[in-house]
This record gives sequence, C-alpha cells and structure tokens, in this order.
Amino acid sequence: LELDLSTNQLTKLPDWIGNLESLQSLNLSKNQLKVLPQSLGQLAKLQSLDISKNQLTTLPQSLGQLAQLQSLNLSDNKLITLPESLNLLIQIQSLDVSHNQLTTLAESLGQLAQLQSLNLLDNKLTTLPESLGQLVQLHSLILSDNKLTTLQETLCNLINLQKLLLRGNQLND
Repeated sequence: LELDLSTNQLTKLPDWIGNLESLQSLNLSKNQLKVLPQSLGQLAKLQSLDISKNQLTTLPQSLGQLAQLQSLNLSDNKLITLPESLNLLIQIQSLDVSHNQLTTLAESLGQLAQLQSLNLLDNKLTTLPESLGQLVQLHSLILSDNKLTTLQETLCNLINLQKLLLRGNQLND
C-alpha cells in the first residue's frame, strides 16, 4: 500500500495518519511541513518514508518505532539534530539527511547495522561519531560540503565502502 502526498501545500498532517496501519510507502516530499505527528510511529509496516523538501526543524521520537523502515529520506529540510530513537531502525538500508543543518551525529548511529547508504552532504558537521566505523554494510558515505577537519580512524573498518565523498570540507593532514 502506497500513499503519495508529495508536491502539495501541506503544512501539517492529521493525527489519523497513524491509523493507516497497512501503509508500506509514504511520500510527503515537496510540502510545507514544519512538524510531524507522533502518530507517524504507528505505521508499523512502513518500509519507505520520503519527507524531503519540507520545513522540518525536528522529528518525532516515534520515528524509531518504524521497525520495518528500509529507506528514509529527510533531505532538504532544516533539521539541526536527529532523534536518538533512529538507532531503533534496525532494518534501515538507506538514510539521506543531505541539505540540512546538522552539527553533530549521535554515537547511536553506529547501531544501524543494515545501513548501506548514508548521505550527509551539505550539513554543518564538524566531527563524526567513532561508532560510524561499526557500519560494516555501508558502501556509500557522502560527507561533502560539511565542516569536517579530521576523520576518525574507525572509518578504516568500513570494509564494504565503495564510495566516500569528502569534497568541500576543511580537512587537515
């Protein structure tokens, strides 16, 4: 079951969206959403969630309840932080948080053992969590256009990494 509400002028979602329990794919991209309802976490069968190109500054902790989620696109918002509960997304394979305002990432990010693609392009990251080196399934890591000055040695543990983009940072030797 798929619901596409993209390219509208939505400023908020109704709480009853959480009642759509069979939903597997939800596209909310290209709207004017500033907040998401906690009830979003009730979409237990959701596998794909696209909330890109909105006005979000924060995310509900309930996102961590989406245990079946495999793909999460949060790009082009105004996020300054990610909820700690994201570490509960044990099935997630693709996480796109590009074009936001993130300054730090939680160590708990390293618990996303199935993660294969992580896009952090164009944020304000100055450092990376050591735990990033635990993401051994990762084959794409995009860190371009941040404010990184150093890289953690733990990145050497990413044995499946095929793509690492670091252009536009402030790396020293």
